[in-house]
Amino acid sequence: MADILFETKGVGKIYGTNTVLHDIDMKIHSGEVIGLIGENGAGKSTLMKLISGVEAPSMGEMFYMGKPYKATSIINANQQGIGMVFQEQSLVANLTIAQNIYLGREKKYSSAGIVNWGRMNRDARTALERMDLDVDPGKKVRDIDMATREMVEIAKVLDVVTEAAEGRAIILLDEPTTVFSDDEIQEMYKQIRKMKAAGNGIVFISHHLDEILEITDTIYVFKDGEETAVFPTKEADMNVLYEKMVGRSTTGEFYVEAKQTVPEKDVVLKVQDLSLFGAFNHVSFELHKGEVLALAGLDGSGNEDVCNVLVGQEAPTAGKILMNGKEVRFANSYQARKNGILSVPKDRRDEGMVSILSIEDNITISSWNHLKQGPLLSSKKLKAAAEKWIKEARIKCPGLKARISQLSGGNAQKVIFARALESGCQVLILNHPTRGVDIGAKQEIYRLIREMTEQGHAIIVLGDTLDECLGLASKVIVFRDGMVSGSFDCPVDGKPSQQEVVHFMM
Repeated sequence: MADILFETKGVGKIYGTNTVLHDIDMKIHSGEVIGLIGENGAGKSTLMKLISGVEAPSMGEMFYMGKPYKATSIINANQQGIGMVFQEQSLVANLTIAQNIYLGREKKYSSAGIVNWGRMNRDARTALERMDLDVDPGKKVRDIDMATREMVEIAKVLDVVTEAAEGRAIILLDEPTTVFSDDEIQEMYKQIRKMKAAGNGIVFISHHLDEILEITDTIYVFKDGEETAVFPTKEADMNVLYEKMVGRSTTGEFYVEAKQTVPEKDVVLKVQDLSLFGAFNHVSFELHKGEVLALAGLDGSGNEDVCNVLVGQEAPTAGKILMNGKEVRFANSYQARKNGILSVPKDRRDEGMVSILSIEDNITISSWNHLKQGPLLSSKKLKAAAEKWIKEARIKCPGLKARISQLSGGNAQKVIFARALESGCQVLILNHPTRGVDIGAKQEIYRLIREMTEQGHAIIVLGDTLDECLGLASKVIVFRDGMVSGSFDCPVDGKPSQQEVVHFMM
């Protein structure tokens, strides 16, 4: 067994009278990838904050390379050789890649108040090459895609900590693949294996259990702030991980297929020969009351662009959209919402929730027109609506007035679903509705989707995986190169295989 690089003994965290993390014992060896799993709120991110210097533990001890370890800040942890890549990206968009990599470390490039940008860019290029990134370090972060930003974040952390720890660093990765395509995930695995081979210790948090099984050596399971299981990855499979996480075994009812509704005859939304120049062409389909329609396709196939048009984010260059038989056009998402189409976006933090507002406000913000008492909003109606959906959507929260930013990813997503339900929309477009939420929260969201179709809502879904699309949908339309390449009916007892659908995607 390799040397122990980092160890926690009895570590915990208390906020007021609430113990959110209790008695955690963890060992990270040189050249080891630790998988850390658990439902939202299980304590995973709290432990990462304690190790990375964001917060101080309330109990227990930590050791790094055999010596007592204490970090007073993120920078202090970096200086000791420990760095974290947070789930919510922290790069500054209007700075260059090089400026971001050396943010807070500019002094080494300054002389008499003048920054040697050339030397900074050269060093940044070396840091990027360490991650096999071929990107101009002088480029602004706002001009690179989200997956490249994530790799730049890792390059930044790796550059800081390896400089301090001489190749035996601790690197904490919190949901690093959330915005990645399949090819980009494989590239991430390659980089993790390189870091591992160099003798670093890595902690990898992911809600995608297949990723945990693919890339880790040892798995720690957290539940309700406690460490409930530790075992070698080679002894695990998907069912074992699920049962350890949520306390019950998974079944064939993961997608709540027993409650899949048969679509009604009423056509709520009709798309006729719709096109968007450079994105998709001649797309036609119907969406029925009580139907879940999945739009499947690889990145860039056109399925997401169709949804952007339907919610008013893009104007079509040709074709028609009809709601309840009447042609409609939307200049923005507000007009789409007024016509009964609402979206749950894939970027929950930046597009889905208003982080400075309360849970109550986030649930009711799309429904203020019918929550008035005369010309003014009724606080009584707002409270009643929020309380109703917190109960029905099983949202775990400290109270109505708490900010939505205090919630776990799964509970924040359920707030956004509750907003759609309260709005009374006819058509709900779900763009990767379970991205970044744990497996238990996923089932809760699937249950909500089934309840919505029972109530007559029509749903378009872009799933996180093809399996999710097939599990949820009563019909799947497949996109390839901006065109509809195939379609499949998906009754409960007659779902197509993934292989059949993939044939039309490639």
